[in-house]
Amino acid sequence: MANLSLDALSFRQIREGNFIYADKTGYIHDILKDSPSRCCFLSRPRRFGKTLLLGTIQELFQGDRELFRGLKIDQSGYKFERHPVLKFDMSYAAIYSKDDLIDNIKDDFTRFAKDFEVTLDTKVFGKMLQHLLIGICTKHGAPAVILVDEYDAPLTDNIMDRELAMGIRKVLHDFYRTLKTNINFIRLAFVTGITRFAMTALDSGPNNFVDISLSPDFAGICGFTDIEMDEIFNDRYAQTLDVLKHKGRIAQDDDIAKMKEKIIKYYDGYNWLGEKRVLNPFSLLNFFAHNKFDTYWPLSGQPSHLSALVRKNPLDYFLPKLDGHASKETRMAELRRLKPVPVLFHSGYLTIDKTIIKDVIIDNEPVSEEYFTFKIPNTEVAKGFEISLFLDAFDPDDDFFSDFTERLPAALLKRDSAEMSSLIHDLLSAISFEQHEPTEKHYHAVLQAAFIVAGLEVLGQTSSSLGKSDMAVFLQKMIRVVIEVKYCKAGNKDTTDNDQSDKILSAALDTAVEQIRSKDYAAPFRAAGKKVVGVAIAVRGRDDVAVRFVEP
Repeated sequence: MANLSLDALSFRQIREGNFIYADKTGYIHDILKDSPSRCCFLSRPRRFGKTLLLGTIQELFQGDRELFRGLKIDQSGYKFERHPVLKFDMSYAAIYSKDDLIDNIKDDFTRFAKDFEVTLDTKVFGKMLQHLLIGICTKHGAPAVILVDEYDAPLTDNIMDRELAMGIRKVLHDFYRTLKTNINFIRLAFVTGITRFAMTALDSGPNNFVDISLSPDFAGICGFTDIEMDEIFNDRYAQTLDVLKHKGRIAQDDDIAKMKEKIIKYYDGYNWLGEKRVLNPFSLLNFFAHNKFDTYWPLSGQPSHLSALVRKNPLDYFLPKLDGHASKETRMAELRRLKPVPVLFHSGYLTIDKTIIKDVIIDNEPVSEEYFTFKIPNTEVAKGFEISLFLDAFDPDDDFFSDFTERLPAALLKRDSAEMSSLIHDLLSAISFEQHEPTEKHYHAVLQAAFIVAGLEVLGQTSSSLGKSDMAVFLQKMIRVVIEVKYCKAGNKDTTDNDQSDKILSAALDTAVEQIRSKDYAAPFRAAGKKVVGVAIAVRGRDDVAVRFVEP
C-alpha cells in the first residue's frame, strides 16, 4: 500500500518515499514529442497539482531516469535528455509596486546565473533574461527549460489596485516578450496559473504559447479520473468503509460500490472538455486521510480575485443565475472588469457541463457558434458556496460571530431550547436583508453553514430507510444530532401578534418532531452505536424562531 501524505511533496519525495501518485507522465510525453521547442500554458484551480506537474517536468529534464522507472514516459522510448531548468515561482511575498516584482524576478535571474555558472554583464531587467538564456545555452550546449508556476499571482493578488495591476502587467509583458524573442535558446516553456486572463491581457508577449487548458487531449493532466482513483485507492476502500460505518458517517448496509458513488458525487465533476471528468485530488487525499466526507477544498482558502468579486457581488446574488448559464467565453480579458462566469470557472467553483451550438446574429447575419454551459461541479463545492455566503453575510469584526461559534455547541450539549432559539434568532438577524431568501432551502443552507463554521462536523440530507433528514451534526464522539427545519412565511402579519406567531411556530415544530420520529432519522446512527438527539427548528419570516429538543 502506497503511503498517504497531505503535505505538498515534490515529485522526488513522492517517488522515493513510495507515496500515492497518479501517473501524468504520459501527458508530458505528448507535449514533448510534438515539437523540439514548444511553449505551453495551462490553467487549473488551486490545489489541483500544477506545482507537482512542473516539478515532474523539472526532474525529467534533470535526467534522473530512476525516478521514472515503471511510469508511462519510461515505457514510451523517451531519451531523457538533460537540459538546464529555470523554475520560477511567482507567488512572491507581498508586492507594493511594480519595482517589487522586478526585484524579485531579478533575484531569480541572479540565482540561476550562479547555479549554472553564467556571468550576467547587465542589471537591466529587460536584458537579463536574454543574457541568461544565451549564456546557459552556450556554456551547457543545450537550450534551457523555462517553468513558471503561479504566473498570475502578482496580478490576482493586486486586482483591486488598478494602477498597480497595470504596472505589474507591463513587467510580465516584458518577461514573456523576452521568452518569445529568444525561443531558439528554449527547449520548453511551460506556464501554469489559476486564471487565463493575464495571458490574454499581456498583448503580444505570450502569443506564441499554446493554451492546453481546454484541450480534450490534456483534460486529465491534473486531478484524478475515476479509473485513477480505483488504481490508487483500491486497497484502502474496505478499511475506509469500515471506519465510515463505525463512526456513523455512512449507512450500515452500504457497500464499497455505494461508498464510491458517494465519493464521486462529493468530489468529482470537473470538466475541461475531456471524455472523463476528474475528481479534486486535494479533497480525495483528505477524504482518505480523515475518513469522512467534508468540504476540504473550499475551506482551504480562495483566490484573491474571487474574494474581490465576492466583496462587490454577494455570491447568492449571481450564483443561481450561473448554474446552467451558457457562455462562449471562459477567459477574463480585462483587468478592470471581473465577470462572474470566468472567475468562478477558473477558481473551480463552476465547471463546464456541456458544449452546445447556438444560432446568433452578428452583423445582421445568422451565425452558429459554440457555447459552454456551466454547473457547480459537486456536493463539496455546493456546500462551500453555502459557507462562503454565510461568512460573507457578517462583519468579520463582529463580536457576535466568535461568540456564536462557542455558544452553539454548548447549547446543543445542554439541550437548551431557549439558548438555541436565541442564537439562531440573532444569527438570522445579523444577516443583511438583501441576503435573505424566503424559502426553506435557504434556511437549511444558512443553518448548515453556521454549524460548519462553528467547528461541527455536518452531514446534509442524511438517509434512513424512510426518508432524509435536513442534516445531522456530530457532537462529541458518541452523540449525533438529527435536525429538521421548517420555514413558515410571515405574510402580512402584525409583528405584535405574539400569540399568533407562537401558534404557527408550535405547529411547525409539531410537524418537524413527527417527521423526525416517523421517518426514523436516528436509525443509521443507532445502528452505529451512537446516542442520538433530535432537534426541531421552526423559522417564521426573518425574526421568529423556535427550537425543540426531542428523543427520536
